[in-house]
Amino acid sequence: MKQWHEFENNNHYYFDDTDGMVIGQVHRFGTSVSVYTATVKRNNLDQILGQFVNMQYAKNAVQTFWEVESRTFIG
Repeated sequence: MKQWHEFENNNHYYFDDTDGMVIGQVHRFGTSVSVYTATVKRNNLDQILGQFVNMQYAKNAVQTFWEVESRTFIG
């Protein structure tokens, strides 16, 4: 199961609770009050999903990415 954990300075980490691996992050963009950046981690590389007008949109982008990824079969 995947879940969110909030750390200091409005950093939110999305992780898989089976192994504790961080697989996504949402954080405030620079010193902006209302712009958030969403990133996911794949193969130890950060992939930026975009900049969003609020934290909830950014979190939804990370969750949607992993939901689609879980249904994708690459063999």
